[in-house]
Amino acid sequence: MRLHAGRTVIALVGAITSALLVSSGAGAATATFSPQSIVWPTQSDGYVLGRVTCSTTTCPAAVKATHDGGKTWAAVGRTHNGLAMSGERGLTSLQFATKTFGWAYDPFLEATRDGGKTWTQVPIPGGDAKVLNLLAAQDGTYVVTSGCAIGSGICDDRPLKVWRAPAGQLTGWKQVKVDVAAGDHAALASSGATVYLLAAPFVDQSRLSTISGGVVKPVSTVTCPTQEDGFATDLAANAPNRIFILCNANFGRGHSDKSVMVSADGGRTFRYDAVTGGLGLGSQLAVGADGAVLLTTVTASLVYNRPAFAKSWQVADNWLENSEHIHDLVWQSATTAWMVERDAAYTPDTRLWMTRDAGQTWQQTTIPA
Repeated sequence: MRLHAGRTVIALVGAITSALLVSSGAGAATATFSPQSIVWPTQSDGYVLGRVTCSTTTCPAAVKATHDGGKTWAAVGRTHNGLAMSGERGLTSLQFATKTFGWAYDPFLEATRDGGKTWTQVPIPGGDAKVLNLLAAQDGTYVVTSGCAIGSGICDDRPLKVWRAPAGQLTGWKQVKVDVAAGDHAALASSGATVYLLAAPFVDQSRLSTISGGVVKPVSTVTCPTQEDGFATDLAANAPNRIFILCNANFGRGHSDKSVMVSADGGRTFRYDAVTGGLGLGSQLAVGADGAVLLTTVTASLVYNRPAFAKSWQVADNWLENSEHIHDLVWQSATTAWMVERDAAYTPDTRLWMTRDAGQTWQQTTIPA
């Protein structure tokens, strides 16, 4: 079975490795609340989707919130569905467009309008089977869906679809006229009222679409530095027309040549910024408002950082066990960022990490039960 873009091969390798390490006794610990996904719609308001201990076979996921920048956290509600392992039913990720309106998704879809207190199960647009990616943007909510049954992998005869609902709405979905092949990895990012969609095949040129109000504007071709075997894995934007794309090339045995492509003109032209250090496969990219860049890797479990206005890359490599899956890399402010280690659907022993110096050092933190 070929894995779908919604849970990429890179992400799944990390998740399964983490589960094997924990199940074999490496660092196993009892946790009442295990974080899975974190999001900061404002610098003060943050939300975490996680796993809680319960007596039933199927346990709904829990949502915790802070409204003082992370000083205190409180349980606010539970979703209808539990957390999903790859290829299974449930939820994986969390996004909020405002401090009250947000989504839990992949592969199912739920929404809240009251800051996570109550959740509504939302039918997947077009009657498709699963949500692969979602962006809660100023311009509206964008989702990438697949008609392939959950757990079936990629259906070559069913291209992915992109849909948009008006901001703050659970209905009114309209399909966006953009081509995304069945095997493409579809990454979404936004700046202001402009949305960017990167449709990236495993090894080939990617397609970058600019979207506003559900209408596709220019579509450009993106070529990673090493065209023969280079592929794009993530997309970020931190200002109008300022786009960042993470590329891997020459990958194998836990190594890859990583580079960040940067455009200041909406994707018409790019400059290439090689990342120093070959360990790890580049996985997730996050860019701060001032231009500081963070990227995570799998197989080496490293986090690379490039401070704002700096030209050289640094790596924080002394705080994670090798081969752990690190994900949900997100900025809270210009200097503070968060991420999650391991997947709560596989193990209760997940960890939440934060940096207050733009990725130069990281500290493990907890959310009280």
